[in-house]
Parts: sequence; C-alpha cells; structure tokens
Amino acid sequence: MIKQLILTTASTLIIAASAHADAVIPSDVPTMVELSNHDINRIVCPGQMNDLIFSKEKGLTGHFSGNNAFIKFIIEDNGDEYIYADTPSELFVVCNGAVYSLIATPMDISSVTVRLGSLKGDTLKENIAHHKNLPLEKQALQIIREAYNGTYPSSYRVTESNSQITFASDLETILLQAVDVDGVGLQLKKYQVKSLASCRISVDEKAFLSPSISNSILAIAVEDHSLQPGEATRVFVVEKKELEQ
Repeated sequence: MIKQLILTTASTLIIAASAHADAVIPSDVPTMVELSNHDINRIVCPGQMNDLIFSKEKGLTGHFSGNNAFIKFIIEDNGDEYIYADTPSELFVVCNGAVYSLIATPMDISSVTVRLGSLKGDTLKENIAHHKNLPLEKQALQIIREAYNGTYPSSYRVTESNSQITFASDLETILLQAVDVDGVGLQLKKYQVKSLASCRISVDEKAFLSPSISNSILAIAVEDHSLQPGEATRVFVVEKKELEQ
C-alpha cells in the first residue's frame, strides 16, 4: 500500500496522505496482441461493439454483446493429446463505428483482456470529463491510484516499456509504463526499482526528484519504502506536459 505522496508546486514540497497499470489498442494501425490459446479472451470497446470479424478456418471462435467481445482459439482433440493453436490470425473489431485491426497471436498464457482506445476527439473529451472539477493535486493522486490498481480508463494511452534508467548506484531502475492523459496535460510513468545494496535501505520519494527521472515532476509515490537486498518496489511519477492544442 502506498503510504505517502509527494506533490511539487514550483520549488515547494507538500507531503499529503495517499490511498491506495492492459495496453489500450488504437484504431489507426494494425496491432499485434497476445491472447490465450486455451482460455476465453475479452475485448472491451469504450462504446457500442458493432461487429466482430474473424476467420473460423484459422481456428477462432467468438461473439460480441454490448461493449464486450469474447474470443477463443479452438483446441483440437486428436485422441491422444490436445493441440493448441500457434498461428497468428487477423481479427477485425468494429467499435463505435471505427475498425480496429488486431493480429491475434496465440500464446500459452491465461485469459487476456484487450481494451480498445477511443478515437482521438472522444479521448480528449473523456479524459477532460474524467478529471473535471478536480484540483491538480487530486488529478495526480487519481492517476496514481489508477496505476497502482491497474485500472486505467480506455481513453488513456498506455505505452509498455522495459528501459533501464541510470539513477542511483544502489538501485536498479526500470521504466515499465508511460501513461499519457491526453487533453489534461499529465503523464504518469511507472518504474520498478530494485535494491542492489548489501543491506536494508530506505527508498524515499524525495530521492526521485531528479532530472534523470523528469524535469517537470508534479507528484511521486513509492509503494514500499524499505527494501532488503534484492527486493523491488514500484514508483509512480506524475509529470506535467504541454496541453495539446
């Protein structure tokens, strides 16, 4: 559980109490998604699901209802063993009148939920409405809560990453996600930090007020403040960016 949050306003630090990240698929480019080859997978539309188009000959089955679609790769039974799909297949989803082109890649993983992103204009409106009437520090806290629980609205742009950041000698710091809240002018970055020290160390929010992390930090929250050697925790950083015109 996140214990505290650091909010920055210009050069002033404010300590505030804090409460307690699925990739979003765009409509404009074909996107490869990994789906379970043995469980039912779910596709979520940010509005009305209009159609679901796939090739049964390539071993797919599915249906849609409301704003959800459910896809499953067919498992073959040859008598001696089960044969699971291993060939990617094109999948077209019509959501809110827009066509999303997915390259469904079967993998030996558990059920996957794929969230379709809103069209650009709708995205801006949804994000603005989502944060309407909230002061800036509460907007930052709300985004951190969403990241902590992994419950982003479909209007957020989530970019997965695995890039290492040179930050501190006793911490291995890896950027896991960058989350853009278009129309609001905020971006969240989720890091994993792992202790490289030989003894217990304390991880403090103030340590991340560094240009190596960002030059426009608004808020920082660390999940666990005490790490034993080899232990890791998550760090959430919200930064201000220029509002899109």
